[in-house]
Formats: sequence, structure tokens, C-alpha cells
Amino acid sequence: MAIVDFTNPAAKAWYQGHLKRLIAQGADCFKTDFGERIPSEGVTYFDGSDPVEMHNLYALQYNQAVFELLEEVQGSDAIVFARSTYASGQRFPVHWGGDCWSTFESMAESLRGGLSLTSCGFAFWSHDIGGFEGNPPPAVYKRWIQFGLMSSHSRLHGSSSYRVPWLVDEESCDVLRAFTRLKHQLMPYLYAKAHEATQTGVPLMRAMLMEHPQDPACATLDRQYQLGESLLVAPVFTKGRGRIC
Repeated sequence: MAIVDFTNPAAKAWYQGHLKRLIAQGADCFKTDFGERIPSEGVTYFDGSDPVEMHNLYALQYNQAVFELLEEVQGSDAIVFARSTYASGQRFPVHWGGDCWSTFESMAESLRGGLSLTSCGFAFWSHDIGGFEGNPPPAVYKRWIQFGLMSSHSRLHGSSSYRVPWLVDEESCDVLRAFTRLKHQLMPYLYAKAHEATQTGVPLMRAMLMEHPQDPACATLDRQYQLGESLLVAPVFTKGRGRIC
């Protein structure tokens, strides 16, 4: 890997030029992976930026450079799929939670992190269904499908194995089929909430405390959320028994 100095207009234009070639070949969106492994020592930026501050600001400039190019070409349809960000990064949607382990514990941790992000003004957030690192047991995979399809955007993705359901078991195919159909049925509602988010800043996935600030019982409910004001989503974080779908 290499680190492009986005404070240098020539370097930024050089990088965007390569993306323009891909857009001309039919690319609609770019995944702005990484952006957080930025050294705070031994680097000098073109505009003299403080390397310590740039450890956070770099991800913002990285996403902005890609988003602005896509916006130039696609207008309001511009979107990136961003891993790292910083304050005000919600201007360059959408985001996902990065690499997580394929366990129930990591699934719960991902949700807590996501709700923390959406509570900070980020309207759209998701995660790697099944977890990224390791191979998810069938129970984890199927429960994560349910959680993942009830997120603002959804992706099957992993590191050491393909996350396609037919490599897990037959029931996984049934679960994915059922929840994909459910999400498609909910698209008018989700689209309306997504548009609302762009106008008000209220995220699609809302921590219970955000939706019910006067209810003291919501302060500890960090493993469930509301998808818009009308849907309560409570993912299952245990193996359980019987058929899932």
C-alpha cells in the first residue's frame, strides 16, 4: 500500500484521474478501504498539516476526494462505501464497521459500535454479515443475516471464506431468501427514512435512547435498535434451538 497526500492538489488530481478511468469503464461506486493506518510520526504533508491531527483527518480527506469525483459525475446519486471516517464524515456516505470476528460476541460489539456511530450523526451504517475474520458457525451466520438485512445497507463479506449461504447449509439459503424478500418489501419505508435522514440528520438505525429519551429503561438497551420510528429490531445473539426461518 501507499499513502496519497490529499493535501497536495496535484496528488489528489492524480488519484482521482485513475478513478475516472474506472468510471469510464462502468464503475458506479468505490469502496474506500483502510484510511486509518496513517502514521503520526515521520511524515510531512504538502500543506504542512500536523501529522498527529492528520491521523484522523486523513480518512475524511480520502473519502471526500472520492466522493467529490463521483458527485461530479453522478450528481446526487454519488456514494462511497467507507471504512474509516472522522467528525463530519457523514457528508460522504455510506459507512460500515470494518473487520470483525465471526462470533456472537463480535456481532453484539458491532451493533454497539454502529449505534454509537449513528448517534454521532451518521445516517447510514452496516457491517460484514457473518463477520469478517474467521469462519462463522452456521448459527452465527444465520443470526447475522437477520441482523444484516435489517440494517440500512447489507453486504455478505468475509476474509477466509466466501459468505454465500449455500456454502453453509440449506437453512442459511432459506434465511437469506426470507430476509432479502422482507427487506425488499420494506423498501418504500426504508427509502422514505433514508430521504428523511438526508433532510434531518436522524439516522435509519436509532439507539433506543435516541428514539425514547424520556424512558430510563432504554439507557442499557444496547443490543437492539429501531429502524426508523416504526420498526424495532432485536437481533438474537445465542445459538438457540429449532429452525430459524
